[in-house]
Amino acid sequence: MRRRIPDEIVERVRQHFDIVDVIGEYVGLKKSGRGSYAGLCPFHNEKSPSFHVTQDKQLYHCFGCSASGNLFTFLIEKEGITFQEAVERLAQRANIALPAEEMEDVESPEYKRRKEMLRAHELAAKYYNHILMNTEHGKLGLRYLEERGISRITIEAFQLGYAPDAWDVLRKFLLKRGFAEELLFEAGLLSEAQNGKGRYFDKFRHRVMYPIHDAQGHVIGFGGRVLSKDSGPKYLNSPETPLFHKGRHLYNLHRARSTMRSEGRVLVLEGYMDVIAAYQAGVQNVVAVLGTALTNDHVRLLQRNVQEIVMMFDGDAAGQKAALRSAEVVKDADVKTRVATLPEGLDPDDFLKKYGKDAFVRAIQDNASSMTTFRILSMRKDYNLSTDVGREDYLKAVIQTVLTDVSSPMELEKQLKELSDEFGVSVDALDQEVRLAKKSAPAGDKPDRKWNTNRNNADGMSVARSGNRASTPLPANIVAERILLTHMLIDEGVARQVQDELADEFSVDEHMVLAAHLYAFYAEHERAQPQLFISGLEDRELVKLTTTLLLKADELDRRPEFVEEYIQRIRVFQLERELKRFEHQYIECGNRMDWEGMRVASDEVKRIQALISALKNATTQ
Repeated sequence: MRRRIPDEIVERVRQHFDIVDVIGEYVGLKKSGRGSYAGLCPFHNEKSPSFHVTQDKQLYHCFGCSASGNLFTFLIEKEGITFQEAVERLAQRANIALPAEEMEDVESPEYKRRKEMLRAHELAAKYYNHILMNTEHGKLGLRYLEERGISRITIEAFQLGYAPDAWDVLRKFLLKRGFAEELLFEAGLLSEAQNGKGRYFDKFRHRVMYPIHDAQGHVIGFGGRVLSKDSGPKYLNSPETPLFHKGRHLYNLHRARSTMRSEGRVLVLEGYMDVIAAYQAGVQNVVAVLGTALTNDHVRLLQRNVQEIVMMFDGDAAGQKAALRSAEVVKDADVKTRVATLPEGLDPDDFLKKYGKDAFVRAIQDNASSMTTFRILSMRKDYNLSTDVGREDYLKAVIQTVLTDVSSPMELEKQLKELSDEFGVSVDALDQEVRLAKKSAPAGDKPDRKWNTNRNNADGMSVARSGNRASTPLPANIVAERILLTHMLIDEGVARQVQDELADEFSVDEHMVLAAHLYAFYAEHERAQPQLFISGLEDRELVKLTTTLLLKADELDRRPEFVEEYIQRIRVFQLERELKRFEHQYIECGNRMDWEGMRVASDEVKRIQALISALKNATTQ
């Protein structure tokens, strides 16, 4: 049964070690100032050191990729282990005992159910692999994989398996080991009969099985490739479950992550066999989407680990369509993106067999086009370029759809020159068309979709990630929220004051969530313990934000009147946003001659204006 390591033991372990010594085992650190050390970041590829370790605060931060945290988070990220495993590993080195009788049971019913689902998936993967490798039933699946050129070593490495052509082989296997049918159904391993509620059978039958892992290497689902034409869809994935979400997970991420970080690049492929063939050939920074185009969650996950995403989808129409859908998602991401196009009719697996690893790597490194170029070329099929009208329509569409999105002057100049050379229109004329298109675009047509921007005109807000040296100055209300959160991290009294006066009235989602975590922390702890608080955070982005704030804590003016001023500033901002809403409501009611609605809206405007005035007067006294 999982137990939580008591806080006092976590602190004993942390205080036993100097973060500089532990990180120094992985990174060559050189002193770069008073109590500060710098080195090449172990989480991304770089030539100039941007990774800094602060000895007095026992924190690290990379100004290149924003990796941040304390001693435990470093080991979690670097070794791919859990928090508990990181504490246990260091405790063993420090000869600090973790006696079971001092441990507190913290397993909730939901957590226990999730753990049971994970255990069921691990057993299912082992069982399918055993059937494939050691039984008569598995010979058909084994022959299929070997004919595809997959070695037995690779089969074992990826834990590939076979689901027999039977209705309840896995069901019986898992029921004998104490699992409930309802849990196995909820986990996506069983299906329920349509004509008999409560009657279950195996989800996967007569299929080669590809276990899908989460980022920590736990089996959370399966993909199954059918071995006969009349047995349903060619590929069948696990359904959405408490463990598995196809829009959030990527096939092979747990294996590829180390190589991804060292090379600074990831290759996104379309299918299981593409990834396995590439990995077997020695290209190990490969992942695949799971029956969907690339999603925002996928891109967020990848850009934490790499500086470049290269997409390589099949050369057929379906593959190009998937690449285009993915291109729409990544075009605004703060990560370099390119598309490697294969000859029509070839997928990466076929290409590797036909041309080999070296040609495959060249296709990635040398022949991959920029995302802008790919989008421009993909539009050609929709226009008749043999006519003047078709060429003009094509150029206008490219300008309005693609080039108005290009923020890099160098990239824009390159694209304009190529279009000018091909179509005989001057670069100046094309550039003028781009400028006119940007000016004439209706407001709101191109909402800011970048994650690393500051948007203070919407309810759901996102702020520049820590360490982004190119980020623009933050709006005043967001600065106030960050300063207030920093106070809350180092002063439990301020946290309780903010909880009483503001609660969750933060305009940035990450700020609101961090405040909620602090409220929960101080409900169990009487005093501020920033290192212990960081150790309890599971969200890597919150760890980054918290670390960034703590590194600025020495700059704070801790006088109570300043804390109160920041609280009032945030309340004024919230009221001003509410004021705009009622002013807009007043105008809308007037347009439809709703006199009662206008009266109500007018009363609210006056009420909020009075509150704002009172708050502003209070802060100036």
